[in-house]
Parts: sequence; C-alpha cells; structure tokens
Amino acid sequence: MVRQIIQIDEEKCNGCGICADACHEGAIAIIDGKAKLTRDDYCDGFGDCLPGCPTGAISFIEKDTLAYDEEAVMENKRKKEEAAAAAKKAAAAKPAFTGCPGSRMASFDRTNEDASAQAPAPSAGYSPVSQLAQWPCQIKLVPVNAPY
Repeated sequence: MVRQIIQIDEEKCNGCGICADACHEGAIAIIDGKAKLTRDDYCDGFGDCLPGCPTGAISFIEKDTLAYDEEAVMENKRKKEEAAAAAKKAAAAKPAFTGCPGSRMASFDRTNEDASAQAPAPSAGYSPVSQLAQWPCQIKLVPVNAPY
C-alpha cells in the first residue's frame, strides 16, 4: 500500500525526544541517541511529530509500506498505560521520606566482610581497618598509637 508516512533524517536529529513524546501512536522511539520510526504500521501519517522537531529532521514521504494498524496501536497504548499504572502504584505503596536526611533510617550491607578484616590488638605499626565503608571519605580523628 502506498501511503504518506514520516521519514527521519538521522544527520539532522539531535535526539531531543520531542517527536517521540508528540507521537500518540508510539511509532517513534529514541534509539542510540537518535529518533527512529520503529513501526511503519503505527504511523498514521498525520504528522503530530512534525511541528515539535526543532532541527527539521522529520519530513513526509510517499512510501509503499504496511497499512496503518489501529488495533495494534490501541493494544500498544493499553500496555503502556498498564505499565505506567503499575509503576505509579508501586511508587505510591512505598511512602517517600520527608524530613532531615540525617534522621532517615538506613541499613548497611555488611555481607562483604571477610575474616582478614578483623582488627588485631593495637601495637606499634598497627594500621586500623575502618568499618565505615559507606562513607565517601574515612576520617581518623585520633591516631591509635598517639602518645597521649
């Protein structure tokens, strides 16, 4: 079937994703940083994506391709809506923490400890092994072999 469909010039495309958001049918996706027409049968040829492109990478062409499949588009939309609803429900089930980040409860995974990390008794030349692995920096305020 020869019909009007969009064509995306990858040289002009900057990968902003405006066209993918504007495409109500889900025919355009950002793949490897560029917009691509993923399915010809999802493109209705109306060009909702055309005015959103800031670089002018989208144009219309006449092409011998598959007919527009409205049922497949509706099924794809339904699947996306279900996935979005499930993600929203999962986010709502876990309440967001509000308040001072320092008062938030935290637990640390200490399963990576090995037997060699056990500190020996303090003696001359002893270098302590810090157990504060979750901190970005480890501060030793008082040396263990200080004379005071």
